[in-house]
Parts: sequence; structure tokens; C-alpha cells
Amino acid sequence: MKRFLSILSIVPIVCIFVACAGIFIFNRPTGVGKKEVEVRHGATVKQISHQLYQKRLIHSPRLLQFLAQINGSSRRLKAGIHPFDGQMTTWEVLLELERSRDVTQNVTVLEGLEKKHVAAILSEKLNLDQKKLLLLMNSAAFCITLSVQAKDLEGYLFPETYNFPTTVSEQQVLRRMVEHCQAVFDERLQRRADELGMSIHEVITLASIIEGETSWDSERDTIAAVYHNRLKKGMRLQADPTVQYAIPGEPRRLFYKDYDYESLYNTYRHAGLPPGPINSPGRASIEAALFPADVDYLYFVATGKGGHVFTRTLQGHKAAIRSTAAVRENTWKKEKLVTGD
Repeated sequence: MKRFLSILSIVPIVCIFVACAGIFIFNRPTGVGKKEVEVRHGATVKQISHQLYQKRLIHSPRLLQFLAQINGSSRRLKAGIHPFDGQMTTWEVLLELERSRDVTQNVTVLEGLEKKHVAAILSEKLNLDQKKLLLLMNSAAFCITLSVQAKDLEGYLFPETYNFPTTVSEQQVLRRMVEHCQAVFDERLQRRADELGMSIHEVITLASIIEGETSWDSERDTIAAVYHNRLKKGMRLQADPTVQYAIPGEPRRLFYKDYDYESLYNTYRHAGLPPGPINSPGRASIEAALFPADVDYLYFVATGKGGHVFTRTLQGHKAAIRSTAAVRENTWKKEKLVTGD
């Protein structure tokens, strides 16, 4: 009996010895070269430990998890790009994970881009999943979580230069861009929209058409006035950018057949505003949609030199088309030579 009890008393000592030996063996450096590992926001200790194990920076994922537990590190691990090398023990690896290493990346989203182009930019600059971005952009359920009263995020991805952490997720990027759009649409603009009897969605939609028509700040409010005047008179908007948005493919020169393309976004076929925005309008176009110029123009045509000729009557509009036709045709030919289309 005494012998049995003596053996039992030795067992805990042996277990402690084995545990210490295991920690010593698995805590040692792996000897691999220097490596950078990106830890994503929201990653668990278990996920991080397996990520480091796959990179051959630790011998045992379980040891890292155990050390994190006894050290209370689980809530202190920082997202970002962490530098490691094979001379670090597992304990030193854990301490590195507690250091702030959140690298950021500037991303510029220009005015007038469609959501599919915004997704491509975000995917390239931030190494995000383009398909997941598009799925979220087109998710009515995700729109609800962002308080966007629309079926998708077209028009609500505000054009701006952003500084994002390189570890940002697809949801976080889109949320920030939408929240910026909502911040721009402040109480002053909301009051003005109410005065005009327009919803935020209608304002963003009209602003996107204005954005598609011109890059000249000096004529945005005049173009806005044309569309407001046409809406009041029950005239169709007949906005070329809505046709460009409706037809498949990338923007190109429009042909007569394109104006007959059946789509609710084609404002040559359907009266009123289209169902939603056709691009991401900037602040200037949103302001113009809400504060149009006090003019009675009903028509405008591109000059071929960047601006537009505005007229009040159909007869004047036809004359303006004739007078600018040669310049517009010459401009299109030059663009065709440059692009090779």
C-alpha cells in the first residue's frame, strides 16, 4: 500500500516534468527566415495560431493558445501586419501579437463611378474579395443594416480619399463609405429635400445623373435646373447617362438603337427618375440636385469641348445640336483613335 501511495505521489511530479519538457521543446524557435503575417480584425487565437503554424513560425498551435490563456492575451491581440522570424520563441511570438501593427492604405474613389468599378478598386487596393464586395453591395438585407432605403448600394458609396487599415473587412469598408455619404447628407440638406418633397434616395438618384452629365462645377446647378423643370412639366428626362447605365458593357458612344433599350433606367422610354442612382455622385452634384439654378432651360447639348449649350425651346435645342455636331463628331473620332475602340 505504501509503495502504491509513493507511486501516486510521484505521478504529479512526472506530469509536471513532462509538461515543462513539452513547453521547453515546443516553445523553442523554429529557425525559419523572416516573415510578415497579416492578422485580420476579429481573428481568434485559434485561427491565428494555426496561421502561424502553417507559416512554420511556431511548433505547436496548442502551446500558443495555452500561453495566451494563462497570460490573458486573448483580448489584447492586435490586427495588422506583424513581423516575425524563426529566432523567436512561441512566447516572443505571442508578445509580438500584442503590439499594435495596424498599417493603413490610402484609397481614392472618384466621383461618377458605378459600384462594380468601386468594388474593383477596393479589391485591388485592400486585397479584398471582389465577389463578396459585390454581393454585399447588391444585398437588400445589408442595406437595411446600414439604414439605406434601397435595394443596393449604388450611389451611396461616397467618392472620397479614404485611409483604411489594410486588415479591414469587406463589411467595414462599405459601412464606412455609406456612413460618410450619410454624414454629407446633413440636416441642412435634409431640410432642403423636405422643402422639395424629395426623398434622400431621389436626391442621390438625380445627383448621380448630374454627375454623369458633367465634370464642370460651374454648370451642375444649371443641368439640375433642366431636370427639375422637365420633371415639373411631366417631360421625360432623356438623360444619356441613364442609357449608358442601362445597356450592357462599358460606356461607349450611344447609337439611336440604344435609346430604345428596354430598362426602367432608360429615361428616354420611362418618365420620371430611374429606380435608383446610376453612379456615386460627389458633394457638388448632391448640392446641385437640391439647389438648382433659377433658370427656365429645358434642353442642353454637349459642345464637344467639355461644356454644354442650354436652350429653352425644342427649336433652339435642334439648332444647338446642328451647330455643335461637327465639333462633337471630331471629338469622338479623336477619342476613338486614342482608345483604339
